[in-house]
Amino acid sequence: MCHPIPFAAIVAALILAGCDTSLDLGSRKADPTTPARCAAIVEEPAITRQEIAPGVRATGADLMLRFVHLTDDHIIDDDGQAVVGLSEIDPLTVQFESAMRFQEEYSDEVLNDLVGRINDCNATYPSEFSIVTGDSADLTTVGEIRRFIDNLDGTFDQMSAFEAACRAAQPPGTPESTLLAACTRFTGRGVADTQSPVPDTVSLLAQALPTRMIQMLAATEVAATTGRDANGAIDLARQTLTRAPGMPEPLRCHSGTPGCINHQLATPWYIVFGNHDGYVRGTLPAELGINEVVQLFGRHFMLRQSEFVREFFNSSMMPGPIGHGFGFVETARLNDDDDRNDGYYAFDAGEGRFRMIVLNTIIDGVDPRLPTDLLRNPAALADGGLDTAQFVWLGQQLDAALANQQMVMVFSHHPDLTFAEYGTFAALVPIDVTAVELNGRLASYPNVIAWVAGHTHRHRVRPFKVTGATGTNGVISAPVACKVPNACTGFWQIESASLIDWPQEQRLIEVFDNGNGTGTIRGPILGHSLELPRRLSVADDRCALYLADPASLVSVLTEADLGVLCAQGGTRNGTPGDRNVELTFRMPFAPEPPVP
Repeated sequence: MCHPIPFAAIVAALILAGCDTSLDLGSRKADPTTPARCAAIVEEPAITRQEIAPGVRATGADLMLRFVHLTDDHIIDDDGQAVVGLSEIDPLTVQFESAMRFQEEYSDEVLNDLVGRINDCNATYPSEFSIVTGDSADLTTVGEIRRFIDNLDGTFDQMSAFEAACRAAQPPGTPESTLLAACTRFTGRGVADTQSPVPDTVSLLAQALPTRMIQMLAATEVAATTGRDANGAIDLARQTLTRAPGMPEPLRCHSGTPGCINHQLATPWYIVFGNHDGYVRGTLPAELGINEVVQLFGRHFMLRQSEFVREFFNSSMMPGPIGHGFGFVETARLNDDDDRNDGYYAFDAGEGRFRMIVLNTIIDGVDPRLPTDLLRNPAALADGGLDTAQFVWLGQQLDAALANQQMVMVFSHHPDLTFAEYGTFAALVPIDVTAVELNGRLASYPNVIAWVAGHTHRHRVRPFKVTGATGTNGVISAPVACKVPNACTGFWQIESASLIDWPQEQRLIEVFDNGNGTGTIRGPILGHSLELPRRLSVADDRCALYLADPASLVSVLTEADLGVLCAQGGTRNGTPGDRNVELTFRMPFAPEPPVP
């Protein structure tokens, strides 16, 4: 494995080699250090929150860092929802609420539209990078992951690492027809996604989840079997019942060609593991036998974390970085026999003023109480956690950042309230590191300013405030042993909504130094511009499922906190204090501001 190559070095090398570096990485026509004002930002009043430290963003505050937070994009092989995703059981249990959405047909288009809007914003207000905090895919198949990568690369039908390895494993002289059947059909390469008719969301049959499931199941499988396109034409050569679908027809072009709406993301981008990137269907830790069972349908689940990691090294060199974060995993760890330790890493940002720490919070079901790793404990479902080795590594990273006087931002898929100890079957899940321990560890470092996550599909911002030797966000409390006496005030916990569910929004994050001992994290909401998917997502009332389940109404914390969420009428979009926020924090390594 090659050592990570700095982005600037790649650009310099390409220029020296005479290569085309015309990808727009952001012009400087306007003052890029001012707060971003662009069309992608949802126009709403900004709310200043001061629970961690008093103060407001100062006029002329110094912009230290700007980046884009993407999360829960859920590129969906909707043709495979029934045949390998068991969407038939969705109306039966709250844990499987994630499939059969009205808007799931358009997940590629929504992501690509938002990428284009991010690029437009980036041209005037450059972001240093974008980071995707998990659930890039939905069913955990190689075809979905390739579509996600191709979406951000602005291309389609690129050879996957899976297919390259599969072809290399075949005997010399194997006919192309055999290679297509044994390797290519699992990747989506060569065939466009089929498309079912736009659902009638006002129909009474669409309002009840059991009948909606039947309607959408029939529509998607008819489309997959017949090779239906957006105009209703059918062609059996396009069928995707026995092979994974590729990019939809409108995006089957390469970014930069005339008339192409397939946008390449113009910032370097990083990947974080989500449960839909490492479990079967996002809910079931599994092992051998799954892929053999579903092989008939041309789907391949990425059960090994190393498969997922490897795929991101098979991406466009520009704008990088190589491996999209996984290239920053220590070489010895990335290449050892344990593929469960490949998914966490760290990198510097903001000209070295920041240390960005990426955690892997998925639980793959390995249970020391079971006789072999081939048996998995499924009780964790979609919940998160942290293993001991990673927790030790995290402590080392935090110690080094404190010694180097770097501010720290932590990224993971799961926020604390979706860790396994709050899950439905918590008593059955072996837990190495609890959310209480993780919060306490982070709060013990005065240079940790934020923990950024996804998973809940909602906008939610909470302060984890430290008073004395205790930190709390109102639900979780933890002892805090501050590394610098009297310097720990807490950190912000930031969750952003998903692109698959209403309100289909993401977030821009800017960090300012106010010059008076305080800083501000500005977090405006980003939205796409496609009317049809937005209308369908508004009509996709997932709360109907939870309100029909009495247990969800009496549980304070359930999977992703959605029982309480729907009992309150549905607040995935969050309150005003969760959306266009300005979050004050005490600048570490600065003199304590005078008491007013």
